[in-house]
Amino acid sequence: MSKEKYTALILGANGLIGTALLQLLLENDQYACVYTVSRKKLPFEDDKLIQIIADYDNILPQINTVKVDHFYCCIGTTKNKVANEQEYYKIDHDYPIIVANCLKNNGCNTINIVSSIGANSNTTNFYLKLKGKVEQSVIALHFQSTNIFRPSLLIGKRSEKRLFESIAQRLSPLMNILLIGKLKNYQSIKASVVASAMLNITLKNKIGTHIYQTEEIKENA
Repeated sequence: MSKEKYTALILGANGLIGTALLQLLLENDQYACVYTVSRKKLPFEDDKLIQIIADYDNILPQINTVKVDHFYCCIGTTKNKVANEQEYYKIDHDYPIIVANCLKNNGCNTINIVSSIGANSNTTNFYLKLKGKVEQSVIALHFQSTNIFRPSLLIGKRSEKRLFESIAQRLSPLMNILLIGKLKNYQSIKASVVASAMLNITLKNKIGTHIYQTEEIKENA
């Protein structure tokens, strides 16, 4: 028998996927409470929403007594924001793992994390290697349910300007036509679709570690 009401925490609720996910969780009757962690207050008001204002340096005292069923990690920075690779690693790897470990110790059973198509801890590409290491560290925490999402180019309106992504988004309809067969996982995907798949898969309560590429994400949205 499934639990009647769940609680969740979103890390990265101010991002492209996180914003869409927050709306879905707040609208879903199966969630009684949703925590968000961000550096600034989010422009949302809801009776189910509890906002935690924190960052890497002061997060643990803020969540050491927080108990949730599901942890959604949608955080991710860019080299435009963080040029230093050590700082980049701290935000994209260390921060999620610190939060995940704390929540697991408090009883959280499910982690959902946004990674990237091509994530590989053995590659020489800094970004893909980092995402691969994040995946390894998340799996090593041994949550009851671990869901890793590897979308390709995300489609959606960002608050900040990213020139390359803006150009890629405009070209994506044409590229998607060309990316067929085994290349379908490299097609662009709407951030809202990723958010929907994360919610749907979580509510299935699947035990073990599961990795979802673009096509499977779309199928579960």
